[in-house]
Amino acid sequence: MAYTPANRIHKKDKTPEYDFGDDILYYQSSKTKSKPKTRPTAGLKRQEKDNDIKTLVLMCLFAFLILGSFVMIKMTPGMEFKISTFFSMAGMKERTGYQLGNVKLGTTMDVLRKDHPDAHKAMAANGAVTLSYNDTDGDYTVWYGEDGPYHIAYKARRNHTVTDLSEEEFVRNVSKRYGGPSVTSCNRRLTDAMQECQYSWWMPGELRLDMISRRDPSIPNADINVTMMATDTRLEGRIRRANLSTTIGNSNQY
Repeated sequence: MAYTPANRIHKKDKTPEYDFGDDILYYQSSKTKSKPKTRPTAGLKRQEKDNDIKTLVLMCLFAFLILGSFVMIKMTPGMEFKISTFFSMAGMKERTGYQLGNVKLGTTMDVLRKDHPDAHKAMAANGAVTLSYNDTDGDYTVWYGEDGPYHIAYKARRNHTVTDLSEEEFVRNVSKRYGGPSVTSCNRRLTDAMQECQYSWWMPGELRLDMISRRDPSIPNADINVTMMATDTRLEGRIRRANLSTTIGNSNQY
């Protein structure tokens, strides 16, 4: 290497100074430069634009379909549109509740008809559907109300005769399950001198159990005619409010 002023050694620090020139710096800077980004071609842009247009058209067609169905249902006499029906149908599970004999509140009419296909169907004064049948442990009547797309049992009644227990023993057995009755009243009927007692129990979940017992006090160890009625008051109130709103809506059409 030839001696140049740039390569001289200082006397103080004795550190050589080298001059590599501009060629070395240019070579290193050119290696670190990033490649230019490729821009989307015209064909790719056109394809993305076509996809956006197709998506927009499908969304518009779906909106017009929903709007047209809503208008058709509203203009058709005797039909009612319920948004809650669509949500309650999805993932609908069978609800369970209090069981009176072989009747379980919160179930549909199909559950009862599987065991009692000959059950008599009728319409109650409040618009509820009733199913009545006779079984080995008594006579049953079940009330069903419209709750979304299904008719759900919200009240059940059983009439049966108690022959092997006194009234006190029978009430004591019921109280062992539900506690002491919240309402108790007894009186003697004037028509046939039968003693009639009424009892009521409130259970968790706003369930009410009512019982009426009838017996002849003049006969020792007389049979007891018992009527038990279980009511899901929360479901009953919801069904009544729905029926009331439907009745008011229909009356406003005339």
